[in-house]
Amino acid sequence: MAQIISAYENLSDALQLAAQTLNAGGIIVFPTDTVYGLLARYTEPSDLGRLNAAKGRSPEKPIAALAAEEPNLVEVMRRAVEPICGAKPDQLVPGALTIVMALELWQDRLPKGMDKLPYKQIGVRVPRHSALQELLKTCGGWLMATSANKEGMPTLHSLDGVLGQLGDGAGIELAVDGGDCGNEASGVALVTSQGTEIIRNHPMLLRR
Repeated sequence: MAQIISAYENLSDALQLAAQTLNAGGIIVFPTDTVYGLLARYTEPSDLGRLNAAKGRSPEKPIAALAAEEPNLVEVMRRAVEPICGAKPDQLVPGALTIVMALELWQDRLPKGMDKLPYKQIGVRVPRHSALQELLKTCGGWLMATSANKEGMPTLHSLDGVLGQLGDGAGIELAVDGGDCGNEASGVALVTSQGTEIIRNHPMLLRR
């Protein structure tokens, strides 16, 4: 069963324990600016398989990454989605937009090891969440992340609901309670040489 710690009672302790767990190779549940996420550091492909197993889905299914806010990365992402934004790009990056591009287009910005991800493409999101940004910076700037819900089941807003849905066998070592994560999952945009396509819509995007 996962250890639970409240971000409200002592945010510093929660962040320290979350970083220690991630840096030791563990999986955690952590609140984000969209929904609760399942987070892990990447060192080898089995880390991706463990995240997928926690969700109850195929081990080969691609997992996105969360990135710390960094000016050059943010500028690249904003430029990529400017043509399809129904709002200013700076409201989505940092924010609720995952951008999928070929792995080699991210490689100059990926930390050591993540350039060897077994993917042709990877989705990247820069969250607009101060505690999560602090955690990212403590863990090398990048974390693999997916929504904390069972495959095919709805995302839940409370930590109790999330843990109840995932079950004790999900392999989660730590869960950080950040209260109600009542927002929508991120939008997803695929950027290729042919243009930009919306894969999952979001209120701030124009559906094409």
